[in-house]
Amino acid sequence: MLFAKVVRLLQRKIRARRLGIKFDRVANFNLPASAIVRDQRRALNLPVERGMDGEFIEVLLDDCYGVEQLPPSLMKIIDVGANVGLFPIAARNRFPAAMIHAYEPNPHLEVYLKNQSQIANFTYFMQAVGATDGKVMLDIGEVSGKTRSSVSKSGSIPMVSLQRAIERLGGSADLAKVDCEGAEWLLFEDRDIWQCVQHLSLEYHLWLGHSHESAKQVVESLGFKVRKQVPIDKWYGLILASR
Repeated sequence: MLFAKVVRLLQRKIRARRLGIKFDRVANFNLPASAIVRDQRRALNLPVERGMDGEFIEVLLDDCYGVEQLPPSLMKIIDVGANVGLFPIAARNRFPAAMIHAYEPNPHLEVYLKNQSQIANFTYFMQAVGATDGKVMLDIGEVSGKTRSSVSKSGSIPMVSLQRAIERLGGSADLAKVDCEGAEWLLFEDRDIWQCVQHLSLEYHLWLGHSHESAKQVVESLGFKVRKQVPIDKWYGLILASR
């Protein structure tokens, strides 16, 4: 246990050094005002809210979505549930030549996504992604990363189908990162489009009656081989999978 903690701390320090930021330990970590993106120091725009420092650590210092485990030659990447644009930064530094499309339905986060899109050179869409085109309603709490959506004809937020989103990338995706607070189960309804995705980084959620095992089974039924599964608690977990 102690060895694992030491290794994780060392890895965080190494990744922080690559980003040009300081990291000693979680307790005294403050969100940086800038970081090295595309080999240059660039200004970040991040909200001051509870949990954002933890999100930064998980995505950029822990590599929770496993971008370092994939070859840097990937060319087409889709981010479903982009939040403030931390994953596209990680993806840009790992995949320098890739086309990156990021989707986020929460309109309050556009000011942050706009800045991160400029420094990390990705395209963002203020839209939800689902099985079909339509509209959603949002349940926005005090923590932006926990925003949940529900399909509704009376919703004010546009939703595009996963198929349409992948068509915008040219018809296929080398990597799909999906973290959309339970809406991932809607995406799995269109089984055919997933054949156009080579790698999947998924945070799955279980409040709809699913289990860690059923999440793995669904991913495998789509033709992926699960490389890693991390059940975090009874509510959610992570899966990294590839064809």
